[in-house]
Amino acid sequence: MPVGAYAECSPKSLLETSALRIACLIGYDRVPPIGSSLPAHFGNLIVDAMRQLDLLDEKGLQSLADLKLNITKIDLSQCGSFPYIVLSRLAQFDLESLSLSDAGPSDSSVFDVGEFIRECVSDATLKSLRYLNIGGHDKMTNFSRLAQFSALESLSLAGRPVCQAALKVVRELPNLKLLDISNTLVADISALNELTNLEALIMHNLRVRSGCVTETLRSLTGLRVLDISKEVTDYGTDSSQEACVDLPLAMVQVMREDRTACWPFLRSIDLAGNSLANMGVDRAADIVTLLLQRNPRLERVSVLATPLDGHPYTVPVERDVQIINCATRSQAVMALNGYWNTDRDAFTAHALHCVYYMLQSGYDDFSDTEVAECAAVVCAALRKHLHNLGVQMAGSACLYHLCKMKRISRLSISAVRKCVDRCLDAAETYPETTQLQKNVWLTICNDYLLQLSGINFYRTCKVALESMLINTDAGVSRMTIAIVSIVAPKMRSQDARILASDVRYVKHLVHLMEQNLNHFRNSNGVRAENSLYTLKFTLSALWNLTDDCPATCVVFAQENGIGVSFDILRLFQNHNNIQTKVLGILNNVAEVYEQKLLMLKNADYLEALCECLSGDFTRVDGTGRNRAVERSYFAAGVLANMLLCENWPHVAHLSRERVNERMVQSIKQWPMLTVPMVSYRSFEPFVRILNETTLVGAQMWCLWGVNHVLSHSDANSVSMGLWAIQEIFNTLSTV
Repeated sequence: MPVGAYAECSPKSLLETSALRIACLIGYDRVPPIGSSLPAHFGNLIVDAMRQLDLLDEKGLQSLADLKLNITKIDLSQCGSFPYIVLSRLAQFDLESLSLSDAGPSDSSVFDVGEFIRECVSDATLKSLRYLNIGGHDKMTNFSRLAQFSALESLSLAGRPVCQAALKVVRELPNLKLLDISNTLVADISALNELTNLEALIMHNLRVRSGCVTETLRSLTGLRVLDISKEVTDYGTDSSQEACVDLPLAMVQVMREDRTACWPFLRSIDLAGNSLANMGVDRAADIVTLLLQRNPRLERVSVLATPLDGHPYTVPVERDVQIINCATRSQAVMALNGYWNTDRDAFTAHALHCVYYMLQSGYDDFSDTEVAECAAVVCAALRKHLHNLGVQMAGSACLYHLCKMKRISRLSISAVRKCVDRCLDAAETYPETTQLQKNVWLTICNDYLLQLSGINFYRTCKVALESMLINTDAGVSRMTIAIVSIVAPKMRSQDARILASDVRYVKHLVHLMEQNLNHFRNSNGVRAENSLYTLKFTLSALWNLTDDCPATCVVFAQENGIGVSFDILRLFQNHNNIQTKVLGILNNVAEVYEQKLLMLKNADYLEALCECLSGDFTRVDGTGRNRAVERSYFAAGVLANMLLCENWPHVAHLSRERVNERMVQSIKQWPMLTVPMVSYRSFEPFVRILNETTLVGAQMWCLWGVNHVLSHSDANSVSMGLWAIQEIFNTLSTV
């Protein structure tokens, strides 16, 4: 189970943590024997954890059934689709809540309610089920069989191509309190007339064209929640030519025809997307005012994407009322909070756009609490609506402003992790959408963020490399290569090897190295600076990806990486930093026998390496770095590996003995460095050289390198050092 996915669930109690762990064990098929029946509450937590970890697939559902856990609640929405043979496992549970929502059956184009009950529902569930979500898009038949769920209190048919005939069964469900018929083909709601037990009626995007709507609405006196929103983010562009009933105006008509008429228990009404008479802000405000004044318990009114949206509104009553629009930053975040966990993609995207504009123009006005809440709800929206590009574009733009430069320090580490994960989700899902890629990498390309512990560096590096391959945009390329160069050394060795084993990455990086070298040669001004910037990070990335990866080094050489490296050495003779990066790559390549032979045969290469041994070793830059020593050290490292070759092809000033002498002369001049210049995953390369040569130059380089690393050691370096010192003494004692 990926660590990031596990952490994403953020358990808040020991019980949730235990459920999360068991969910992981189920995913690994390593569940220990459970001696006694677990309480239903705990079983439900396990199911929920499996869903969050994307383990509630066919295999996961079968595993749950085999374990015979006590489970009363299962939500298969957004878990894919299941054939009847898998869904039939549901019959093993006595359920109180079941959500399918497009989960199946995958082996039929029609959802037959009768067959579903016969194959997938136990007799106990027929009597105990209180919540049922069978929304979806496939045709549905045998609605009347729903009446068998005698205890049903909540029913969702959202999205099904069902018409008003399906509503007849509602009258046979005496306990029904919530009905969702959003996005169905229901055009007449007369069948709901006088259902006084109904407390919540969700009719999002419903086009009612017939029946006495006012009479039906007037009779629903038990309503607490009413959703008559329309999926329109700009009410003025609703181009539907259908003659549909304006439901908000129908409610106004009820109240104006009877001055005592009201919905006495109504607490929440969603008017989002409605034109509200399409006569401007004042008329819309009058409608909302009438609703508030005539309904004594109404405390939440959504006017998102209506004429009133974005405009201040004074509540005309004394009680606390939430007006959901985007007039203020708190209202915009409230709107996002209200819609992100629904299937209202358009409203979620609309709210995100409003939050984005407020962050862009007034970030400094956000309190720390508002920033934290904003980041949390934006991340939640991005995760929920991953496959909606509008949501991802607006949400990633919000994250950029929340994480921009020093702003990110106002967020908790766990919040930053979620921001990174949501960005990576977006980059993976929309690899060819350039603007979204820019949003993502502008957000992640932050020094503070990339230094945090707990970030999934492997995933970050891999997604960045994939984006780099696919996108030709220069900005995306610069950012992704910079990120790779920063996070690659932070990865575990095994993760780095996995990435480096993909030859596509190394080939592309070598191509970038050569491309930016040529651009720098042939350009000036800004273009040359951009090429130099990209070249530096490309070299850093290759340095890390070739480390301890012989196969990668071979690909590097095959793609003419060695030749390009020496071209860079010659062109950037006065840039110690760039030369050091090139020499670091060549160090790694020289550990592969065939490649160091290839370099050794070229006298120009050998001469260039020897020239890099010299320098002003007394000079330290503003950061405390001795760049001349660093360059000389890595040049000596390449030469130390070359000195292991028996068949030395050069004589005179390039003979093995002379090269060895030049190394000794240089190393003797190196001072102890006050800051670390390099870290190693292992000291094995040093020990290998000590075992294979008696040449003093190579031996001195190894010992100086080990001493330098241990002088600036962390816990890992100390443990490596103890092993290396033992090996070194063993080697010297046998010489």
